Amino acid sequence: MPFLAGQVVTAGQMDRIQPRPYSAAGSGTVAAGSTNADVTGATITLTTQTANAVFKAVCVWDFNTTGVPGGSSTARLALDGVGQSPLATWRGDAANERGTVSQAYHGTVASAGSHTFKLIASTATNTEVLGANCSIVVEITEVV
Repeated sequence: MPFLAGQVVTAGQMDRIQPRPYSAAGSGTVAAGSTNADVTGATITLTTQTANAVFKAVCVWDFNTTGVPGGSSTARLALDGVGQSPLATWRGDAANERGTVSQAYHGTVASAGSHTFKLIASTATNTEVLGANCSIVVEITEVV
């Protein structure tokens, strides 16, 4: 809802339109050969006050090929258990390769209430995700 000329704006309305930043870092390891596994610790649970809050997210995963490469690995942001697009992709074509992959997301949270943003990864054979080097930053801006 837009502000109207001459409208008295409440403190609550001003508070909601300020961007709110959240961040989390991962821990542990996502094992090779996993499918849509959570990156332990790289989870943010927050509460929005209004429907259609806008989010921006930047996510980083650390892939490590531990042996003979076994194909491509992917990762993504999950919002309330639903994988978001686009994918972050990694392919280690030699043994003992390592790479940090990032992806940016932008969208809306349809309803007010509690929401969970987390990093998930699907790893190829002999490729793992090192959670301690993974992170997620989410910024929420709510409509008035």
